Amino acid sequence: MRTGRNLIIITCLFLCMILFINNDVFALGGGGFRNEAALDPEASGKALSFVAQADSPSAVHFNPAGLVQLDGNNVQVGYTYEAPSNSHTDTSGVETQMQRQAFLIPNFYYVSDLGSKDWRFGISATSPYGLSTDWADDSFSKYQATESQLNFFQINPSVAYKVNDMISLGFGIDYMRSNISKHKRTAALIGEGDFQLKGDDDAWGYNIGILIKPSDKQSIGLSYRSEIELLYKGKVSLTDLSALAQATYSFTGPSYSTDIESKLTLPKSLVAGYAFRPNKKWIVEIDCEWTGWSSIQEDFVRYPNESNAGRLSLLNSGNPAAKDWHDSMAYGIGAEYKATDKLALRCGYLYYQNPIPSANFETALPDSNRYCGTLGFGYKVNENLTFDVAYLGIVNADRNVTNDVAIANGADLDGKYEGYMNIISVGFTYAY
Repeated sequence: MRTGRNLIIITCLFLCMILFINNDVFALGGGGFRNEAALDPEASGKALSFVAQADSPSAVHFNPAGLVQLDGNNVQVGYTYEAPSNSHTDTSGVETQMQRQAFLIPNFYYVSDLGSKDWRFGISATSPYGLSTDWADDSFSKYQATESQLNFFQINPSVAYKVNDMISLGFGIDYMRSNISKHKRTAALIGEGDFQLKGDDDAWGYNIGILIKPSDKQSIGLSYRSEIELLYKGKVSLTDLSALAQATYSFTGPSYSTDIESKLTLPKSLVAGYAFRPNKKWIVEIDCEWTGWSSIQEDFVRYPNESNAGRLSLLNSGNPAAKDWHDSMAYGIGAEYKATDKLALRCGYLYYQNPIPSANFETALPDSNRYCGTLGFGYKVNENLTFDVAYLGIVNADRNVTNDVAIANGADLDGKYEGYMNIISVGFTYAY
């Protein structure tokens, strides 16, 4: 009977993965690249301060060493709803709202002890990164970026080993699949046209974790995730090219397409956390995370099958684009209070440091320092089933920008950028 249940769980996991791969449901809206708020409502309710606890199936992502705390079989299914809002006010006081977007992002975890006392196995299907921004085709941003998307789907099998009552270790493999889409208008000097770029790739990385419990009241967690190098391959298409543009840049008609290649290195990260349990009702955790965003130094698109100097002069307008991102820090504190045997109440606060320098700020990713307050609860329906809910309110610090990123394309990105995001996350965990 138990083997049959495991087969059903694994089959459901496979079907969930297919759902991820064939639907564009794992994009994140607004100024953000990391997407950890979509990974687990329990952790989200505590401001993602979870690496030193890691006592739910989502430990596969947050700290695989924590899997040793789970017995039997555990399956977790969740959804996160994200609704971002961003705006730009130019130097004359004219405000432009980004197009409103909303996203529903699923996550899935399965953990089993496989009948072992000290070993655990886990696997997840998640979207830990994502980006989607959408400025109108007639907005101030049209020559720099209108619709921009980075979609990610990750499968993360993991194992954990309990060394002794104080120390456990975890290791995981990251398989990342991603696709990219960029859209903008071509410069108006020769008549506007449309520029559309699409590409995809998959790659591998790894993650490791350690969980140390000096006593029943204290635990320390460390988790490291490696860089992942993606090489997107796809197509760029130009449409509605004017007769003047065709003559000036040697195009043979109003439409054109060629192959592209573009690299992106997802950053490595290191998280350290300390959790304290003063009594059986309370737990408080403080986390600190370093993210190596300096892996992103430029945005360079290659056109391997194009050699015509005229066409390349238009294609390479603003290419390569300097990024020069810097490493950043995030700090979080979260708390949980067990109000009853069935109900746990949660809250937290999180601060993200912006990695993008003002000199290279652009509208495809209008990021700034972010402040996040969280609330949540978990309810134990019965001995096997738990229901979790979390709310995150993220406010982007106002950012005043003055740079020449898009001047060559005829765009002026100067002004004040504002943004916020409402996030609601729900999940069900079934243990047997």
